[in-house]
Amino acid sequence: MNPRGLLKDITPPLLMKAYHKWRGQSLRFGGTPQGWNEAARMSSGYSESAILDRVRTATRAVVAGEAAYERDSVLFDKADYPFALITALLRAAASADMRLDVIDFGGSLGSTYRQCRPLLDAVQHLQWHVVEQPHFVEAGRQEFETDELHFWNDISDVPEKTGRRIFLLSSTLQYVEKPHEILARATEVCASYLIIDRTPMADLEEDFLSIQMVPRRIYKASYPCWIFSEGRLSEHLEKDWTTIYSFLCTEGFHRTVNGLEFGFKGLVMERKP
Repeated sequence: MNPRGLLKDITPPLLMKAYHKWRGQSLRFGGTPQGWNEAARMSSGYSESAILDRVRTATRAVVAGEAAYERDSVLFDKADYPFALITALLRAAASADMRLDVIDFGGSLGSTYRQCRPLLDAVQHLQWHVVEQPHFVEAGRQEFETDELHFWNDISDVPEKTGRRIFLLSSTLQYVEKPHEILARATEVCASYLIIDRTPMADLEEDFLSIQMVPRRIYKASYPCWIFSEGRLSEHLEKDWTTIYSFLCTEGFHRTVNGLEFGFKGLVMERKP
C-alpha cells in the first residue's frame, strides 16, 4: 500500500477532513451573486481544453486498468461503488427483462458508467448515452465509445430507447444556468426513472446561487453553483414523479462561507402513470 492510502486507512475521519482542508482539497462555496451573469463574472472560469486533457488522461488510465475509477480527473486505486445509484439501475432493469437505457446528462467521458459497470453484469442489454459539451463528445467518440457507451451533443440526438430508460443527473444539475428546464427534459425523452445524484440541497425557500471553488489539487478554477431548495425541487417534480428513495452522497454536508449549511443528496424517482 502506498503511504497516502495507508494514511487514509488509519487516520480518523475528522482528522482526514481537517487534513484535506489544510491541503486545499475540500470543496468551498462562497459569494452571494444576484443572478447567473453576475455569478459568471465573479468566477474565474476555467480552461476547457486543460480540463478535457486532464479528464482524458485519467480516463485512459482507468480503461487501461491502471486505476479503479476517476472523478473530476482525480484517479482512485480502490473501487468505491455508488450503491444507491446501482440499486436504482438494477431495479429499473428488473422491470424490463434486464434491459437498460441510460441518458447520462453531463457524464464526462463515461465516469459514472465505468464506476457502476462492474456491478451491472446481470443487465442483459445496456445502452449508456452520455450527453456532453462538443469537445467532450468529440474526445469520447474518438477514444472511448463502445457498443454500450455512446456520446451525444444534445438530448434530442439520443436514439429511441431500447430498454427501461433512466435520465441521470449526477453532479450536473447545479452547474447549469437553468436547471429546472433540464429537469423538464426528462419527461420529453420518455424516461421511466429520474435519478438526481451528488447534488447540493438545503432547507431553503428558494434556490441559492453560490460560487464553488475547485480544490487546488484538481485545477485552479471557480464557477457558479446552485444549492437547491429541497422544498422547491420536490414541488417541481411531484407532478410527474414519485420519489422511491432519497440518500446522502459521499460528499456529505458542507457550509458556505456565509454560513449556509447544505448536503449533497440524491433522489431516485419513478414516472407517474
